[in-house]
Amino acid sequence: MDATRHPQSRGSHTFILGADYHLGDLLWLTAVLHQYRCMAKPQRLTVVHPRQALLAILERNPDVDDLLTAAPTHSHAVVHDLRPIPIGVSMVRDWRYRLPWLYYRDLWCQPRGQWLATYLRLGRLQRCRPVLELGEEDFAIADTLDRPYVVLAPHIGQYRSRALTRAWSAVKGWPLNHWTALTAALHRAGYQTVTLGAHGQAAIPETQPMLGLPIRQVAGIIDRAAGLISGESGLWFIAAARARPFVIVPWWLPRSIDWPAPMNVPYRLVHRREATVDSVLAAIRELVP
Repeated sequence: MDATRHPQSRGSHTFILGADYHLGDLLWLTAVLHQYRCMAKPQRLTVVHPRQALLAILERNPDVDDLLTAAPTHSHAVVHDLRPIPIGVSMVRDWRYRLPWLYYRDLWCQPRGQWLATYLRLGRLQRCRPVLELGEEDFAIADTLDRPYVVLAPHIGQYRSRALTRAWSAVKGWPLNHWTALTAALHRAGYQTVTLGAHGQAAIPETQPMLGLPIRQVAGIIDRAAGLISGESGLWFIAAARARPFVIVPWWLPRSIDWPAPMNVPYRLVHRREATVDSVLAAIRELVP
């Protein structure tokens, strides 16, 4: 194994991330950071991300010492710049180790984060499940909700480009009338329902809206829930990290791609062709008593 990507240095090691790292990316990254910490043994490990609101999900992480929104001005022993252009240039320069386009293939076909573990010369990921530590203050809102409740997350991640947001919604989305019918079915089954979403997004009718909350309060709500039913967005990574049952609807990728499987958590994928209200309700009933 080539140690140049993770030299054992007792100094500070820094990972610089771009705005393209969304919630799910920050969470799968934690599995990589855990293996990196074990192998590289840095004295301090710093993660840099421009959005403080998202970066907060890494608070209390046992493998991360510092969280910054801008790269430090003082010199660090090792810096991994994972922003698109710097890492792309590095991959091209390092083509003798691995052809650059193979990382893109691994991004889709391997466990989440394996492409980066390969780039960092960490070998196979020993643990794919995200690491997310919560404190009592993160449950302040969750503890006010009536239980048992099921969290519904119908919205797909927002992008700067409205056209891109609409395109992803068409690929990953599930019709609102399905979410409404599912809500009614969950109520008949004895569950309260909560809609999680960002500022400006609409709640599913007849659900309790929880919109625009700090991300760690969102994590607390998911952790206390009987289960999560979500589109393919970063929220299911929170459920996976906390080993809470979750259903993803619709699963828009080929059946050969199953990202949650290596995480060893309770989940179901409902593929688009089978994505009816009855099939989603059956999936959550299999996971939740």
